Amino acid sequence: MSDQHGAGWANPMPAGFTALAIAVMIFYAVLTGKVAREAMPIAGIWLIGGFFVQVIVGVIELKLGNSSGGNTFTWFSAYFMLVTGSLWIFQYFAGVYGWKFDPRITGWAWLTITLILWLEIPMFAKSMPLAPFAAIVPMCLALPFITGIYMGFLDHHTYAPIAGNLAGLCGVLAIYATAAMQTNMVFGRQVLPFPGPIIK
Repeated sequence: MSDQHGAGWANPMPAGFTALAIAVMIFYAVLTGKVAREAMPIAGIWLIGGFFVQVIVGVIELKLGNSSGGNTFTWFSAYFMLVTGSLWIFQYFAGVYGWKFDPRITGWAWLTITLILWLEIPMFAKSMPLAPFAAIVPMCLALPFITGIYMGFLDHHTYAPIAGNLAGLCGVLAIYATAAMQTNMVFGRQVLPFPGPIIK
């Protein structure tokens, strides 16, 4: 049963932001110590689940002509979800079995993600409504801390809670953005406040 008020593909962004909300709430729980290290494999599986959602969302967004959302969801699904989820599972078993690896390589990957997202902030401010954009901002603020922790020049115990709380804020805002987008689409009008982009 379609709740769209026109023909063609439906907007998949609520699904993408649902996956994002779940992922960053997991980051919040892990980075702030709300869960034990033994939760890492389960957290990794949840992130891998988010990969499947976000890659589908990215492809549909590209099909709909949304270059900013489509490209971001596509690479986000691969690196933020699939790779991070797989890495957490690997790191857990590496700790259990004493496997040696250099985690700083992950820091270099997160540095790239950080720089790309920071440079794309103006694009998000112009292409995304306020609520999804507001969710992206605290995530972008958390990324330098995650990068520094992985690269080994920021202390995990000091900076992980900062990154975790920013991820949690992102999660709360993403939950609202998801609910507002989906509800407003179903009703065909603005039931929940959902202002447009801050850059016209």
